[in-house]
Amino acid sequence: MQAEVSWVNSTNELETKIWAVNLDSDNATIETGPCAFNVLAYTSWGEDKELVWYNKMPENYICFDELLRYTIPPKDTIQIEKQQQYISGDHWHWNVPHGNLKFVLEAYTKEEKSIKFDANAVTIN
Repeated sequence: MQAEVSWVNSTNELETKIWAVNLDSDNATIETGPCAFNVLAYTSWGEDKELVWYNKMPENYICFDELLRYTIPPKDTIQIEKQQQYISGDHWHWNVPHGNLKFVLEAYTKEEKSIKFDANAVTIN
């Protein structure tokens, strides 16, 4: 998994892109829900990093319980954020803080094991 987070100053929106990479020689399948990924913002990358924001949606946001299935051909990469609207936008429960933020994406397996992968750093003014 790979991710990139960007900030759109003109609309004060967070944009998150996710790519799934299949390094195998067979097709791979990923199944997720429309709210499967969390976006976390930290103060640094190191051990002493502090969580300063995450993507909690407003109280009236409804996340539908549907299964999204992606098939990735061998040795290929696909973008999977198109139906993951929960990870982009400007309607958050908390405002995204200003500063140089280090973004990490998190998801859970069906066994409820946390999977985190680093995205990138973004300066938000």
